[in-house]
Amino acid sequence: METRRPVLFLTVLAALSTLSAVPRGADLSFAERVAAQRIVERVYYSHQIGAPRPFAEAVPDAVLESKVRRTLKLSLALEKFWNTPVTAEMLHREAERIALDSRLPGRLGEIYAALGNNPVLFEETVARATLVERLSRSLWSAPGSTSSTRTRP
Repeated sequence: METRRPVLFLTVLAALSTLSAVPRGADLSFAERVAAQRIVERVYYSHQIGAPRPFAEAVPDAVLESKVRRTLKLSLALEKFWNTPVTAEMLHREAERIALDSRLPGRLGEIYAALGNNPVLFEETVARATLVERLSRSLWSAPGSTSSTRTRP
């Protein structure tokens, strides 16, 4: 298993290095983001043991749309309230961190492949969601922050 990590990491890095040929995340529509989220969730769902319902029933579009909206709202809150815009470089580093730290590199590779080996889709679904959740939690609970100076995203 440990030998798979460097291979997966190198694969992700190689794909991420081709970013100039792929449109950036700002070019993704809400519908494209929801479709990418559906792909990611379908991979996760396929690994649930004894999942009793079909994917579309267990994970309706409203749930997918809600996840995408939350990620976008947190991204906006980071920029507007905490003056921390999420940049392409931040997403790239987060994708690298995820690849290095994954406890399930095979699953991560499966997600990446399901997204068509598209680094932008990976960054905009998996990396952005993880990054904005972590950053917003960190900034929300930062020392010196008081409830009167915080604005809930």
